[in-house]
Amino acid sequence: MKSTFPQCGKTQRGVALLVALLVVALATVLIAGLLDRGGLAAARTRNALRAQQAQVYARGLENYAAEVLVRAQGQGLGYDAADSVWAIPLPPTPVPGGTIAAQMSDLNGRFNLNNLDPAYDTGVWRGKFVLLLTALKLDPAIAGHVVNWLDATAPATIDDQFYLAQLVPYRRAARAFAHVSELRLVAGIDGDVYATLAPYVSALPEGTPINVNTAGVPVLMTLGANVTQEMAQAIWQQGGAHFSGVDQVQKAQPALAVIEHPECFDVRSNYFRARGLITLDGLPFEFDSLIERRSGPGGGIHVLQRNRGGD
Repeated sequence: MKSTFPQCGKTQRGVALLVALLVVALATVLIAGLLDRGGLAAARTRNALRAQQAQVYARGLENYAAEVLVRAQGQGLGYDAADSVWAIPLPPTPVPGGTIAAQMSDLNGRFNLNNLDPAYDTGVWRGKFVLLLTALKLDPAIAGHVVNWLDATAPATIDDQFYLAQLVPYRRAARAFAHVSELRLVAGIDGDVYATLAPYVSALPEGTPINVNTAGVPVLMTLGANVTQEMAQAIWQQGGAHFSGVDQVQKAQPALAVIEHPECFDVRSNYFRARGLITLDGLPFEFDSLIERRSGPGGGIHVLQRNRGGD
């Protein structure tokens, strides 16, 4: 009769080997998990520190923008143009941890959506907004939707039914626009319409005029119903307009018989957007600041709004 003890010993050694392999595998998984968590924690810490560093750089860019705006005002030209000192971009500049770059643009060169507020507008700005929509080949009915969105006293309309029928229902703002991106909530404005309209509009305090020196061709077509694209391009001068007064526009463009409501236009600007692009350790950070430059007693430079990220 053969003994089974040797076979039992082999089985035990096999089980022990399997247990050992299982322990090694579990240890490997645990160590890999700890390393992965440690890497993620380190990345989160790095990103948080870089975000704080980017915020500090962004404030520095605001101070730089303020100095440039004061310098431009000190030149005493009496007008702002697309090649003014403030319009010169800051090229990518090395800083500890990465680079910073900045660009300033004139928001007075755009159509201010808040001028359409019925509490302020008597219909003049609405008419000019229709001209802008027409120049951009957009539906003029959009003007009515935007006005209704702003109107705090308007009764319920079909627009309200549209808003309440959305997947996530909401109501019209019945207040001024805080940011141009709010247009995406307005009836009749989809992604394509917004992409077409957004570069030519702003959300500023009501009553802000349009700077004819920095306005684009579609915005210049709001000078009057008879202004063609060719006339607007001649006024625009490839972005090199330097009108010292609104009356000079007619002298430069004789075909422009009359500027409709010249009080809606100016050659000076008060509102600017400072955009900073900061790259740290390969991570991009984009900041926007709405800056107001006030003239006269009690003036100065004031930051009205800050945003992070692009439009």
